[in-house]
Amino acid sequence: MANVDKANKAAEALAKSTADSYKTVVDHAVALQERNAKFVSGLFDGGVRELRQQAESNRALVRELVERAVRQREAFQNLFGESVDAYTNLAYKPLGYYKRGLRLVEREVTEGGFPISNYDDLNVGEINKQLDGLSAQELRVVREYEKQNKNRETVIGQIDRKLKPAS
Repeated sequence: MANVDKANKAAEALAKSTADSYKTVVDHAVALQERNAKFVSGLFDGGVRELRQQAESNRALVRELVERAVRQREAFQNLFGESVDAYTNLAYKPLGYYKRGLRLVEREVTEGGFPISNYDDLNVGEINKQLDGLSAQELRVVREYEKQNKNRETVIGQIDRKLKPAS
């Protein structure tokens, strides 16, 4: 029985040694698995963090491009509007001269002539010199014409001063 006890003790020692070996292998495998899990988690966290930074950078870029596009659209609209206004004024300018000429001809025909000849070619001083010999009715005609055309305050004021004593 001493041999059996020795064999049992040897079997126990072998079992314990084998169990310890398996425990060491299992502990090592668990530790290795934990390190692998941390490594993979770190890879994903870094990748996700990098993707977030890139997405935020792209959002900022798109925002900036949209703001610039809005400013460009506004500048284009202003340029287009100014161009249209300029061409419209250019197109209607001859019509304005034509209408003014028609008014002068009409006045010549219906009123027997404008009180001051070549009125549109005269400066303020020359007009003021010719106002002295005009009647109140003629002064009113000149005042109305001036108001509708060049609308020079000095000429209108001079006519008004001459009309006050006549009133």
